[in-house]
Amino acid sequence: MRVNRSLQRRVFATFGAFTLLLCLLYSAICALAAYVIEDQVLDNLLADEVRYIETEFQASGELPPPRLPYIELYHDNKPAPQDLLAAIPDGKTRAEWFADGERHFHLRRLDLDENTSPILAAEVSRLLTVSRQSGNLLWLLISALLATAVLALWTAFRLSSRTVRPVLLLAEEVENRQPHSAALSLTASSARDEIGFLARTLEGALNQLESALQRETEFTRDVSHELRTAITIAKNTLALSGRRELSAQETEQLHGALTEMENTITSLLALARAESAEQVSFGLRHLLEERLLARHHCIAKAQFRIQIELPDNIRALGNRHLSALLVDNLLDNALRHASRAELRIYQDGDALVFENPVAEVPDTKAAFLPRHKGARSDGMGQGLFLAKRILNALDWDFSARCNNGLFSCTVHPKLFT
Repeated sequence: MRVNRSLQRRVFATFGAFTLLLCLLYSAICALAAYVIEDQVLDNLLADEVRYIETEFQASGELPPPRLPYIELYHDNKPAPQDLLAAIPDGKTRAEWFADGERHFHLRRLDLDENTSPILAAEVSRLLTVSRQSGNLLWLLISALLATAVLALWTAFRLSSRTVRPVLLLAEEVENRQPHSAALSLTASSARDEIGFLARTLEGALNQLESALQRETEFTRDVSHELRTAITIAKNTLALSGRRELSAQETEQLHGALTEMENTITSLLALARAESAEQVSFGLRHLLEERLLARHHCIAKAQFRIQIELPDNIRALGNRHLSALLVDNLLDNALRHASRAELRIYQDGDALVFENPVAEVPDTKAAFLPRHKGARSDGMGQGLFLAKRILNALDWDFSARCNNGLFSCTVHPKLFT
C-alpha cells in the first residue's frame, strides 16, 4: 500500500484557502475604508461650511454666501430645484443626491431660526477621488490580490510541506519496513517534540510487536521439533496399554516422556513470555544442587558421576527461573551425549564450566544453532539452541570448545558482588 500525500494536500488547501480568504477580506476592507474616508472628508468640509454660515447669521442676521465655489446655499430668495427638495424633505437634515447620473451632491438643511431653514448643497463630483480612480484602484487591488495570493500560496505550500514532512517521512519509514527485519529505528525519534514522541512510541510498539512475533515463531518451531519425540513415545506406550498392562520400564518411560514435555513447555513458555525481566541475586551452587536433586533418579539410574567444584558463596544476578531452565538444559545435554557417565562443573575465573567427555569432536561453532546435532545423536538438535536463547534472554556470555575428548560449555554469568 503506497502512502499518498492527501494529508499534505489537505493542509495546503486549508491553509491556502484561509490565506486567500484573508486576502479578499482585507482587500474589501481597504476598498471600503477608502470610500468611507472619502465620504468623511467631504462631510467634514460641508460641516465646516455649516458652522461658518451659522456663525455669520447669528452675528449679522443675514445669510452669507458660501466660501467654496462648489457649494450653493438655497433659501427663500433663491429657491432650490424640486429634485433637490425631493431628496431632502422637511424633517430631514442631511442627504445625498445624484443628479443626471454625473453630478453628486451632499445636502444639509440648516435650522437657523423659526423662519429660516436654508439648504446647503455641495456639488462634490470633482472631489470624489476614489470614485474617479475606481478603475485604477480596482486594477491596483486586483494586482495586489494576485501578488499576495501567489505569495500566500507559496508560503502555504512551504509551510504545509515543512509541517507535514516529518509525518510523511514517519509513515514512509514504517511502510518500507521489511517483515522480520532488524529493530526499527525511526529518523524522527530523536526529535524533542510531539513528532519525536510519536516516533519513539511507535518505534517501541513495533519493536515489541516484532519481538513478540519472533518469540511466537520460535516457540512454534521449537514445540514442533522438541515435543515430537516425547509425544511419539507417549502415544506408543499408551497404545500398548490398550492390549496389556504396562511394565515398570514402560511406565517409567511414559513418565519420563511426560516430564520431558512438561520441562520443555515450561522453558519455551518462559522464553515466549520474555520472563527474563526480573533480576535477582541467587547462589549458583545452591541452584545447581537443587536441579541435580530434581533429576536424581535419572542420575542414579545412569550411575552418572557429577563433580561440582564451586564455592558456596558464589552468587549470580539474573532471572532465577530462566537460570534453572538453563541448568536443566545443560545437565540434560551432558546426560544424553556424554561418552562416559561423567560431568564436571567448575569455576574458571568468572565463568561456570560444564565439561563432559565425548566420543566424537563436535562442531563447537554450530553447536548452538537450531536443529544441529552430532552424527550419533538421536535428539532433534534443539537442546543447546534452547540454552543459547536462555543465555541471550539472561544477557550472559557463553562459548563452547572441545579439547582432548572433553566438551566444555562455558557460561559467563553476571556475578553479584
